Amino acid sequence: MTSSSRIVRRARPLLGTLVEIRLRDAQTGSPAFDRAFAAVERVHRCMSRQEAGSDVARINRAPAGASVQVDAWTRDVLQRAKELHAATDGLFDCAAALETEGSLEDIELGPDCGLRLRRPVTLTLDGIAKGYAVDRAVEALREAGVTAGSVNAGGDLRVFGSEAQPVHVRHPASPGSLIAIGAAAEAAVATSARYFSNSSLVDPRTRRAAITGWSATVIAADCTTADALTKPCLLERERANRLAAACGAQAILLSPEHPLQ
Repeated sequence: MTSSSRIVRRARPLLGTLVEIRLRDAQTGSPAFDRAFAAVERVHRCMSRQEAGSDVARINRAPAGASVQVDAWTRDVLQRAKELHAATDGLFDCAAALETEGSLEDIELGPDCGLRLRRPVTLTLDGIAKGYAVDRAVEALREAGVTAGSVNAGGDLRVFGSEAQPVHVRHPASPGSLIAIGAAAEAAVATSARYFSNSSLVDPRTRRAAITGWSATVIAADCTTADALTKPCLLERERANRLAAACGAQAILLSPEHPLQ
């Protein structure tokens, strides 16, 4: 999007964050925005752990041996999660929690939209579903005829169109300060860090909290991949570049001591 273009923004609270869509003024028909937000809402309904009727909530209530029918999009996310689990040597595992012993390997995906649990799991798709929602929103915008714009879900960003847009990330020790990391066109960017909360990652190898002051930013072709890879890159910073490269992505790590300027 050129600097001379008037940018129109729309935002809605979804996925536990604020989802913002930016489009050129010439492409801002309400149907395009509506279709994109509808896609994000579908992901929210299916994959929010806090929604009692969501696929994730039903999976988490299911006992060992149970079969669960899920939305096609939920199955897509679980399939991609399993692929990234394998690509990162198990470092990405959205079913590994402090309170249970289950893992992604205990979720057997069958044909169509059925799955079976080998043992109970505590599934949390927060670390991949936001990226997936961004991808589906971009897909909906393109189907509506939009050729350039961006979708941002709480820092999970995807830009599309031929013109590069500047990308900034928050400083891990000073979240109010932004650091320019370059420009992106037809790319997705996601960052993981503690920033404004005391939350921590769970290391799936130890089932213990892994607390770090660093941030990990991943640039990939799609936001699903970028979102998921930030966690393995934080868990093993020395392998971050290799982990990202194995999935066709790039990792940028910032320490708390990184210069503000």
